Amino acid sequence: MTNQNWKISKNAQIVDTKLESDNVIIADGVKMNKVHVRAEKLVVEEGADLSCCKIFSNGIIKIGKKAVIKEDAIINAFNGITIGERTIIDRNVFVGGMQSEKSEIIIGNDCALLYRAYLNPTRKITLGDNVVIGGYSLVFTHSAWQNILDGHPNKFAEVKISDNVWIPWNVTILPGVTIGKNALIGTGSVVTKSIPANSFAVGIPAKVKSIKKTSLSKTQKNKLVLEILHEFHGFAENFLKLPNTIKKGSNYVHIVFENTRLIYNVRINKEVLQENDIAISFVIPDHAKQQVQWIEFDSLTSKVDNSVGCHFISFLRRYGMRLKSVVN
Repeated sequence: MTNQNWKISKNAQIVDTKLESDNVIIADGVKMNKVHVRAEKLVVEEGADLSCCKIFSNGIIKIGKKAVIKEDAIINAFNGITIGERTIIDRNVFVGGMQSEKSEIIIGNDCALLYRAYLNPTRKITLGDNVVIGGYSLVFTHSAWQNILDGHPNKFAEVKISDNVWIPWNVTILPGVTIGKNALIGTGSVVTKSIPANSFAVGIPAKVKSIKKTSLSKTQKNKLVLEILHEFHGFAENFLKLPNTIKKGSNYVHIVFENTRLIYNVRINKEVLQENDIAISFVIPDHAKQQVQWIEFDSLTSKVDNSVGCHFISFLRRYGMRLKSVVN
């Protein structure tokens, strides 16, 4: 049964789904299979894919473009839920627990909450862009049980995890913690105090062990890309079963498939490009972008619809590179 304030695209696929809201906006290409949602307002943007999950709030629920929420995930935050573009909520993730008027969760773009992670938004939890919360990890915004009048501890406080933070499996984060940009927490750690940006912290309780190097030289970056492309050559040949040949030098790699060439060079030369090439470099000149499909590392953007190119973009994710697609 629909409401007059519902706007559901004809191209959305809604199957065995219960929507309890007076205001629903569901965009093109959305897939919702066996989903239960309760909200003041629900917004699901283009290409989001939700399966066998439950999402509850008395406020606004917003799910970004191409976000994925997998089976048996449960997300409950009284004041509001925001899930960014291309973010993945894995199977059996649980967001909930004690609710309050300040319960809210905001998850940025290109994040991942992995298998059986638990987040407790009694107070606000904020995740920046490109944050991963590993499986079986715990994030708490309250610590309360025993009677405070008997001298026992009691704490309610927000948690903020900044952009590009890696929380591996089995990490516990306690109320009031802020983790700075680009920080890495060691597996199995218990984070009781805030962690500065660009640092590595580990232990129970977690302590900062080092400040991470934040920049590489052009020569170092080039060497890494050459290694990645060589790995992809073998991956495509032996796993994807896509025969190919490789030609490489100190500053370039050409991988030739049946109907496609991956052309990497530190500087892309227009004269060597052919119609079915995918140009790969740190910066792709405008003339090459007009001529062929391309992948640009410095901006983490791409314009690719070729299957080989899509396989390579997916392969890059294992190295922490998540490319955004450019649409004309």
